[in-house]
Amino acid sequence: MTMGAITTILVGCDLSEGSDGAVERALQIAEQHRAHMVLVHAQADDAPMEHVDVEMLKQIGEVSAAVRVEEARQLADKLTLIQSRGLTADVISRIGPPGEVLTAAANERKAELIVVGTHGRTGISRFLIGSQATEVIRHATCDVLVCRGPVRGPFAKPLVATDFSPAAVMALEHTAALCPPGVPIELVHAWQLPAGSWGATLLGQARFPWSTVRDAVLSSAKAQADKTVKAAASLGNPVHVELVQGPATQVITAAAERGGHDLIVVGAHGHRGVRRLLLGSVAENTIRHAPCTVLVVHGHA
Repeated sequence: MTMGAITTILVGCDLSEGSDGAVERALQIAEQHRAHMVLVHAQADDAPMEHVDVEMLKQIGEVSAAVRVEEARQLADKLTLIQSRGLTADVISRIGPPGEVLTAAANERKAELIVVGTHGRTGISRFLIGSQATEVIRHATCDVLVCRGPVRGPFAKPLVATDFSPAAVMALEHTAALCPPGVPIELVHAWQLPAGSWGATLLGQARFPWSTVRDAVLSSAKAQADKTVKAAASLGNPVHVELVQGPATQVITAAAERGGHDLIVVGAHGHRGVRRLLLGSVAENTIRHAPCTVLVVHGHA
């Protein structure tokens, strides 16, 4: 198991407290990988106004200009901070919707990672509900890190949701790249009995040995888990797999809360996997209710 280096990190920077956390997290990852950072700021487009007199237009123009100056000053301060830590960085500031500006910039710079912040205790919910934020997650061609909570150093307790698919294997690889060597990585696999097997309990064990089905499902999952652990030996991070029966969303979020994890990682499937991932109730609800930072893996190998 290997993955390419992280060389370019884009940070969504709306100059809020949430984006300050995103910058700090991106800084930590950039220092770890000696990556170049790009601060991306989407400027609001001045909407056309009707029935406004000349004096009012002048005042609005002055306020808008003052805002632009203040935004430029704050971006320059962040740039200076990054450079003072021995890293290279630059700024992209464009007029347009944040989602479009961020994803376009990521494609132009061939970034491996986009980092965005959230606001407040339930920030992830509000962030992902917003159309601009979902635009970033759904249309990005690289990994997207949705930050929540203060940055207290490198990730120390990652949790990777796995279904043992190639996308899940990639998610594990990318998790190892974000964590220091030696940090244990916990994988959680939510398993359920095949559709329709619930009816077996109504028939009774004598007429339908439903426990045999359960044993077969668990046996297959354990075999895949053992294979995953063996393949992950080269990562430099010990890997443990937990098999939990139940709906995926509940299993993942409960495991994250129970284990005090600081990162949840989910993988996307297929060419347009992120779009399907977020439109699917399991992944969408997992990210929405996550108690910590979430990494959506979709992209570089």
